[in-house]
Amino acid sequence: MAGSKLTDKHGIRGSTILEVIISMIIIIVVFGVAMMIFTNVNRLSLSAKKLKAQAILQQALLQAEQANDHTDRTITVDDLIIKQEITPFENESGLSIITLTAFDPNHEQIARLKKVIASHEE
Repeated sequence: MAGSKLTDKHGIRGSTILEVIISMIIIIVVFGVAMMIFTNVNRLSLSAKKLKAQAILQQALLQAEQANDHTDRTITVDDLIIKQEITPFENESGLSIITLTAFDPNHEQIARLKKVIASHEE
């Protein structure tokens, strides 16, 4: 018995260091892709701030049309800065394009609204 080899009948199989490193790399890549997708979805989704800005722009457009206010101006509503620009529509003398743009306090554009309107300039 002294010369016999010892054998383990219930051997435990372990992972090599190479297998562990490869599995960690796969997990990191999958996590990175998931974070990029999550960031893009959050950035491109409609937020309450954007919806509020769109509603304010619609209201400002109605007010500008009803008041026949066809001048460039900047107004502040709540914490938004609304910039109104009027430009002539191509070569049509009776039409103008009104562009309303909403900016946040950091001067980052939140929403934009453009509409062709009839100008009453004689």
